[in-house]
Amino acid sequence: MAVPSDYTLTREEALSFLRDVLMIESAVSKLQSDKLTFLDELITAMGHHIPYQTVKGIATHPDNRILPTASDIKRDITSKVGGLCYQLNIFCWMLLRALDFDAFLVSGDYMHHKDHHVMVIIDSLTGNGSKHFFDVGLGYPTLQLIPLDFEEESPVYFDSYMRYRFICQGSKVLTLQLSVETNPAQAYHVKPEYIRDGWISFIFIYVDQPVTISHFNHSMTDIFTVADPENCYLTSLRCLTYPNGRLTCIKDSKLLLEDEEHQVQVTRFRSRDEVLDAFVRYFPQLPVEMVKTAIKDFEFAFERK
Repeated sequence: MAVPSDYTLTREEALSFLRDVLMIESAVSKLQSDKLTFLDELITAMGHHIPYQTVKGIATHPDNRILPTASDIKRDITSKVGGLCYQLNIFCWMLLRALDFDAFLVSGDYMHHKDHHVMVIIDSLTGNGSKHFFDVGLGYPTLQLIPLDFEEESPVYFDSYMRYRFICQGSKVLTLQLSVETNPAQAYHVKPEYIRDGWISFIFIYVDQPVTISHFNHSMTDIFTVADPENCYLTSLRCLTYPNGRLTCIKDSKLLLEDEEHQVQVTRFRSRDEVLDAFVRYFPQLPVEMVKTAIKDFEFAFERK
């Protein structure tokens, strides 16, 4: 499957990103000695340093909103501005290919929304035909590489505050399920048909159907340009990372911080100044003017003083 030349990184660019942005030391020796351990470190480092965020899209005037180009993606990730799954996972796909991994893109449906999630599958990592699921753009904490060598159901994984698993649905579709117990806020908004036995069927992944970047042109253009109340991308102010594997998140009028017991503590903002102060403290890599523009006319539900 041919890859457009602008959607590539050189090995030198890849190693520079690992060293200077993600602070991964001795990447070459780690790649040579234990690829699985290296990939887990890459995923956790992406979660630590590069935010999943909707701030840039909200701050961009509607007339200027476009689907990010390859150069946009490279700039936003290498500057630690971050973005949505489109930027985060496409960049990592480029990065993995530059490091000689056999990686390809696949599509996922977010419940009834077709092609709303971009993911990476790594092929033949531990043997001919092996597949591993790689995702740093979900917004929820899937902070490890997932082997897809199970027949019907994966083990249950625990990352940060979340419990999740994967279920085979036929021969080609893998369903990512989140525990209702650890995601009560998400469960509250999900239609009943997606909840069963305490699990939310969250993403439906077409693991055996490699796609090109152009496959996402229609769905992702809508995500980046159309403010749809059913989606958070241009209607909910969100910015989050997982430093040391624990959630740090600004979500609309709330600050969410995960404690050492993996409980998420919530503080409600009372003004735009408090929102700005939180961004400066927890996400200093985001340009202040971008944040100010995003929050200027945003409709917050502030706690009364």
